[in-house]
Amino acid sequence: MSKHCTARRARLSRLGALPHRARGLTLIEVLVTMVLLGIGLVGLAGLQLRGMQVNQGATYRSQAAILAEDLADRLKVDPVTAKAHTYDANWSAVTTGSPVQPLLADWLYRLGALPAGCVNVSTANYPQVTITVTWDDTRAIKGANPTAGALVTGACLNTAAQTGNGSYVLVTELADS
Repeated sequence: MSKHCTARRARLSRLGALPHRARGLTLIEVLVTMVLLGIGLVGLAGLQLRGMQVNQGATYRSQAAILAEDLADRLKVDPVTAKAHTYDANWSAVTTGSPVQPLLADWLYRLGALPAGCVNVSTANYPQVTITVTWDDTRAIKGANPTAGALVTGACLNTAAQTGNGSYVLVTELADS
């Protein structure tokens, strides 16, 4: 390329008069960049949403563990009632009419913090006690695996019927006195 052509091109660039084949090139590049940036931001927002859903599920699992351990402690404090299998039932936040319901009123209130929260207590093998806390964890499961099938929901789910909903099982031994 001659020195004359290079000087002419530099002068046209400074004046803003670009050759016909170069006009609009910068606008197309900006448009493509904006589209790619938009797709990236939408993907980032989706990732943030899924992370929040899974984090909510982790919070529910922590609450369920605390509730199960608290109930086990209550059974250890009241071994006579536990040995009589009075605690054996499916409990939910709206449970009424049980002889131990007044003893568990505050505990059942905290169980209501879990969506469709329920607990199943079994003292059939006393002094071994099995406490199963279940809840509707479909939001976290769908957040972690969007292709997951339909999950069973409803009050007082048991581990056989829930097919993937949240559950926490605590098996402990009560002191046999």
